[in-house]
Amino acid sequence: MDDRATDRAVARLRADEPRVSARAVVVDREGRVLLVRHRAGGREFHVLPGGRVEQGETAAEAAVREVLEETGLQVSVGDLLWVREYLPERHPGNPHHRTRMQQLQLYFSAQPTPAAAVEASAPDGTQTAVIWHRLAAIGELVLLPLGLAEPLATLGTGTGTGGGTGGGGGSGSGSGSGPVYLGDLP
Repeated sequence: MDDRATDRAVARLRADEPRVSARAVVVDREGRVLLVRHRAGGREFHVLPGGRVEQGETAAEAAVREVLEETGLQVSVGDLLWVREYLPERHPGNPHHRTRMQQLQLYFSAQPTPAAAVEASAPDGTQTAVIWHRLAAIGELVLLPLGLAEPLATLGTGTGTGGGTGGGGGSGSGSGSGPVYLGDLP
């Protein structure tokens, strides 16, 4: 059995367990954020690079690995910015989320390292592009999770970590004093 087949088998076994993932918020000097574009089921959407935390790695290590796999960019991870949960049973019929998997996502600040970018080694199956998009215009895109656009845009204004309720009952002042709980964002 090859590695991908093993990964799929393990994923099936874990389908009813919450998924923990780590994502990187990479913002360049021009105020642009690194995003991964996907096309699936006739819809186009964007996400921050990241994915599942694998056995034996920290969430920060997972963010570094996932950014490299999806974008070819090497990054160093900084502070934990946000914690987001997704409970699919609370969002029936949401056209943007078809997963039935409960998720806990950790969002870290990250900066590109001086190392040269390489070709993405393991892009996701629906991934079509890697883009840099201006934070000030983040509302132009379908960004998943949907409630992430507001705290992400706040990063571009220099007003903190982009806290707030996130529409999911979370809390946080966005004052930059620590991670902000965004709640159950759709």
